[in-house]
Amino acid sequence: MHRVVILFQKIKLGFQPRCFSTAETLSNSWAFHRFAKSCKHLEKGKRNLCQTLNNQELVQAELRYYKSKSPKYCKLEGWFKKRLETICDRYASSNNSFVMAMNGIEYFEDDGCIYRKLQKEWATDNSLFYTILEKLQSHEVYRLLLGDPRTASEMVYKENDTRFFVELTCTKDGNFITINSNSKTSSEVWLIDRMHPLEAPKVVQERLPELIYHVEHWKKQLYILTNFAATKDYELMKTHISSSGMQNWKTVYAIKENHKLIDMELVNDNCIMILKCYGRLSLNVFSLKQPEPVKSIQLPSWACAIECEAYLRHKSDVFCFQLSSPVQPPVSFLYSMDEDELYMEDDETCLNIKKDYKVTRLKAPGMDGILVPITVFHKTTLNEMNDKPLLVHVYGAYGMDLNFDFKPEQMLLLKDGWILAYCHVRGGGELGLSWHRAGRLDKKHIGIDDLQVCLCHLHTMGYSNPRRTALKAGSAGGVLVGGLCNASPELIRAVVLRAPFLDVLDTMLDPSLPLTQEEQEEWGNPLNDQRFFKYIQAYCPYQNIKPQNYPSILITAYRDDQRVLLSGLLKYTTKLRNAVATNYITMGEPQSIILDIQPGDDHYGPTNWEQSLQEIARHYAFLYKELKLDLGGTHP
Repeated sequence: MHRVVILFQKIKLGFQPRCFSTAETLSNSWAFHRFAKSCKHLEKGKRNLCQTLNNQELVQAELRYYKSKSPKYCKLEGWFKKRLETICDRYASSNNSFVMAMNGIEYFEDDGCIYRKLQKEWATDNSLFYTILEKLQSHEVYRLLLGDPRTASEMVYKENDTRFFVELTCTKDGNFITINSNSKTSSEVWLIDRMHPLEAPKVVQERLPELIYHVEHWKKQLYILTNFAATKDYELMKTHISSSGMQNWKTVYAIKENHKLIDMELVNDNCIMILKCYGRLSLNVFSLKQPEPVKSIQLPSWACAIECEAYLRHKSDVFCFQLSSPVQPPVSFLYSMDEDELYMEDDETCLNIKKDYKVTRLKAPGMDGILVPITVFHKTTLNEMNDKPLLVHVYGAYGMDLNFDFKPEQMLLLKDGWILAYCHVRGGGELGLSWHRAGRLDKKHIGIDDLQVCLCHLHTMGYSNPRRTALKAGSAGGVLVGGLCNASPELIRAVVLRAPFLDVLDTMLDPSLPLTQEEQEEWGNPLNDQRFFKYIQAYCPYQNIKPQNYPSILITAYRDDQRVLLSGLLKYTTKLRNAVATNYITMGEPQSIILDIQPGDDHYGPTNWEQSLQEIARHYAFLYKELKLDLGGTHP
């Protein structure tokens, strides 16, 4: 029988329902307590039922409203769908899947965020370690031994703190499986020797507040990326595997200020640090035997994203990787450590180099004087840029970078004369851990301020103007865009949001939601801290809607999204449309406020290729209509 079939049969056998003896009895007092608790749950159930019925009515109302507005965009949407099919077919070999698998983990990408779905690691041929995702979180690690059909899965690790999320990875040399228990601000790593899978996991360093670390293994040494140093940004430290505690950690390499660590690779006896500074990618290479000197290799200026070869040749002297950008398909490169030379590989990817667009890196002075990076793409031959359409991307949360991978649909926009801008605001991770700290908790408003100064700087530098400017964001990026729409709606003409987080306060006040407690390290805890209640209330997009002239807004929501609930988006849309209608009485024609509710799917959107193209075409049709772009009679 196939090993995978056996695996799932055994997983099923490993979980037995708990049974209770009929001899169990309850005291009268306990029975009364249970009765009172049941009545409380019944009342809560009634409230939930009323809310559900109310939401169903709102959903039906929104579906009717969307149907009444869709004819305005329908023909243009079909035209864009055909154009997208053509351009995506052209780059099919370069286009990354919406779902990709690496090291036994399935990843989903969503506008700058990477999410994991299923995790498993083989120790030996007959021993498997895995986690189970329940309510958007993994808290337990199980071991399954194959070969004996009577063997049940055994729990080897359990995380009791709801703020922490458990994941499994394997060290790059393949010797250890690591159990990584991470919150937003702290981490703890346990090691499982793959040759001795029955031994209990061993902790590297017990968790401490604000201590983040990640572990690799090489020749009985643990190489630890950590913020343990005084700067609170990443350093590479090492210790012998027999003495793993932080009191034994010694610095090997310190990352410079304003540099973001993208990844670290161990190749032969060399360490390769992949870095980014204000958008420019580089490699720092040094010997693990003698960390000095460090070789610095600057990568091509057009490169914005790097992906290491899936199977590194650890005993070789070369490092293979691919470089890309949002408008540049992946190109293969090779760095020879012996020769200290960077080569473009002679394969089909070398034909992908695009020379008809330009990448420009700007720095916008923030309201406090801090420079905020912006990356801009446009056609080399583009003239009169102050009247060209501008699409601005932003995220700014969780220390995550904006996604810079190649997306073929962006080529369509460039061909039509668009300018694409990526604003790397504080709260994201583009300039290291300190960049994230500068935009989280009681500094969340700084991300909104940064977005505002980025837009003003782009317009001042001659990139488009407010009536030709659109914003695009998803998930937590919705907080910044929604906040900007409340504070400075005159800077933009249209907005496209995908599963956006817009109701921060009510979400963080509801501990029954699956991620509320985990998210407190990013947004704060308004339940227990009145200071955070007032602070979140002051910037929360939903809480600050007011009658004024908003930009046109298209929100795409998914019914099965458990991260950003449909109920919150229904509330937001209703309140915003009422505010726009109130302003319309005194100010003139109202803008379009549309909620596009898609059946099924989750926070990551459609996994079907056709549905994905349809969604992008719908977004483009909305943007072209609302910005009143002239396509010269080429569209239907």
